[in-house]
Amino acid sequence: MNVPKPVLIAVFWGCVAGLASAAIYQTTDEQGNVVFSDEPTSGAKPVDLPPLPTYSAPKYRAPAAAKDSSGKPEAKGYSSLRIRQPEPDATIRDNTGAVPVAVAIEPKLNQAAGHRLQFLLDGQPVGDPGTQTSTTLPNLDRGAHQVQAVVLDASGNELKRSDTVNFYLHRQSVNFPTRTGTPTPFRGQ
Repeated sequence: MNVPKPVLIAVFWGCVAGLASAAIYQTTDEQGNVVFSDEPTSGAKPVDLPPLPTYSAPKYRAPAAAKDSSGKPEAKGYSSLRIRQPEPDATIRDNTGAVPVAVAIEPKLNQAAGHRLQFLLDGQPVGDPGTQTSTTLPNLDRGAHQVQAVVLDASGNELKRSDTVNFYLHRQSVNFPTRTGTPTPFRGQ
């Protein structure tokens, strides 16, 4: 038997519509429990249900882009600012105490809006804020240190701060001389 597609579609939607408007019946069983069903049984009463609640999502409106004093769109915020170098808990060996520091920033530093980077060593500013994403911290004492970077706006207000990165500086000392000469061979017993 070959049934045309429009007939099949009409039968399908008729069944779906019938299920969607199916009545609900209420009965009470022998133990006194209230039972609800979509099939009528003896003694069942139809239940009038209130209409189902619906929700309409609000329409999305994109926020208007802020403008700086020159009329160009201003970068509202930075999604990421992190110390790339030194790596967390790194041990740096340098007898001059020079430690290179580099940051990764997203989006790019907005120099047109007057944004600057300030590097912090052990919680204290190092040098003046600038536009470079890397610097070298000179003549550090040996031991444990912390480094951070902060993005400042043109007024010096903090916009974004990186996480603190701990690192350790090892400088050679006369108290800990380097080994010289040839190593002593192992002599077993």
